[in-house]
Parts: sequence; C-alpha cells; structure tokens
Amino acid sequence: MMNNGLAIGVIAASIKQVSELGRLVKGAGYNVAASVEIKPGLTTPLPQVDVWVANLDLHDPSVRSVMDYLDLDGPPVIYEDDLQIVPPPTKAVDEKPLLPAEIRQQKERRLALKLRQLVRDSAAETRRRAKKVWVLAASTGGPEAVAEFLAGLPDELEGVALLYVQHIEHQAMSNLQKVVTRHCGWAVETTEEARVIRENTVYLISPQHQVELLEGGVLSPLQEPWGGRYRPSIDQVIAKVARVYRERGGVIVFTGMGDDGANSCTMMHHRGGQVWIQEAASCTIDSMPVSVAKKGCAQFSATPAELARRFVKLHQEGLRPQQS
Repeated sequence: MMNNGLAIGVIAASIKQVSELGRLVKGAGYNVAASVEIKPGLTTPLPQVDVWVANLDLHDPSVRSVMDYLDLDGPPVIYEDDLQIVPPPTKAVDEKPLLPAEIRQQKERRLALKLRQLVRDSAAETRRRAKKVWVLAASTGGPEAVAEFLAGLPDELEGVALLYVQHIEHQAMSNLQKVVTRHCGWAVETTEEARVIRENTVYLISPQHQVELLEGGVLSPLQEPWGGRYRPSIDQVIAKVARVYRERGGVIVFTGMGDDGANSCTMMHHRGGQVWIQEAASCTIDSMPVSVAKKGCAQFSATPAELARRFVKLHQEGLRPQQS
C-alpha cells in the first residue's frame, strides 16, 4: 500500500535516471507526484512538491540553475548518492559482496527511513526552512557563554537557525538542552533523527554520532561515531555548513580548550561566511577563539552579550561586522 503523506518529486539529468528514482521511491512505499528530466536550457518552473529525490551531477553546468533553486528556495532534497551503502571498515576480506537486488533493498529502506522522518518533522513544524545557518562552537565554559549569547536574541529572527556544537558527554545532553531552553525563546531540537533545518531553532549536535547535512537543508544522523579527539567535532560541522550554505553560513567560536574548529573557520571564511569569536578576556579558557584568531579569519570579537547584539543587527538590518 502506497503512503501518500508526502508529495515526492524525482529529478535527474536523464529519463533513465528519472525512471530508476521513481522505482526507488515506489519500492520505499511512496507515490511519485512529479518527474522531471533536466535538459539544457530548462526554464520551466519546477512542480510544487514536499521533497525531491535527485540524481544530479553537482559539477555539470547545465544543472547549476536547478541546483541553485533547490539549495535556496526549494523543498528538502534527498540525493541518490546519500542512499549508497558504505561498507564498514572492518568488513571481512572473504565476505561476499552484496547483490544488486540487495543493494536496491537497502537503498529503499534507507530512503523510506528518511521520508518517514521528514513526515514526522513536517507534521510537527510550522516554522519555515532556514535560509541562514550559523554554528555556535564551544568547549570548556561553553554552556554559560552560549546561554548568555542566546539570552540576547529575540524570539523571532527571520530565516536564521543555529547548530550548537558543544564538547560534552552524551549523558549531559539532557541538562544542556534544559539550559538552552531556559535562556532562549527559540525551539530546541536534538539530532537523534533527521530534521529539516527550520528558522528560529537551535539544534544540539549529538556527541554520540556524526551527522550529515544534505544540500536541501536536512540534518540526518549517521551510525558512525565522531572521528578524532573531539566529540562532537566542531571542525566537521563547520565544514559541512560552509559547503552547503557558503555566504549564508557563519560560525561563532566561544570559550574552550584546544583548537577544534580553527581549520574549518578558514574554510568558512573563504566560502564567504562570517567567522566571529568570543574575546579572550571573557573566556573561561581562551584556546579555541585564540586559535581561530591566529588563522587570521576572525571578522569580529566581543563578549557573548555583544556578539548577540551584533548578530541581531546583522540579520535584522544587514549590518556587516567590521574587521577587529
């Protein structure tokens, strides 16, 4: 029995790929509401759907305008590449490879899971999708500094969402969520399941598992743990936001020990996004913001309360921060 909870469109660069995506959607238990083959010079507006399932070459100039639409103004996008099954690194040498039918079944199950999560998210959310996404990055002393920043935000800031990446143990996440909720008038969500990134929402990045950030603005948990010394990895999250949101992205690095985030702040800067830091004198430990400052990419430095005031002005009035 087909599930009609979402209007799903399939879009690809050839009719063969469109047909394959259609079979994948139907195999996942859903109807296809629209099918689009991208041809050179395509100018016809795309149909209205709730989510696109796409197979597109991101480097093909002929699909650039379509990609820009999907990235900026379209509904969530699930790319066929994101449904690929990645074998674990510990796979036995003599283990038999999956048959084509088994690969398809696994892709259908993964697509069905993503679509069910989007159904739940769409039913629960009335906020619009965020067009601007900023990362709040912190370690030692972070909850207090970030709470002060959040307390300075209005209950509504059009088009903006925040991803809060705090070095923390998983068992402390519930307390962190309470702290954020108490100091902020925005919705507060975790990343235990896939979510469309909505405006006026703070997303707490789990230290237990990695997350992927899809081009359509969807956060989805992965089974893999974070690599490296830090959990969650600030560098990885900033890099994902810089790649997807470019000049519509940003990061504020608060107090913390170590240098997690410094490398990806450089990437955010080169992609056109904003890089701000908490001033050293107001930090519990200033290693993290100082490491960003040494990269030469920080555009503004201030106390958490001053960062909040400048953040609000930037998004309400279009104010560009001065190099500090």
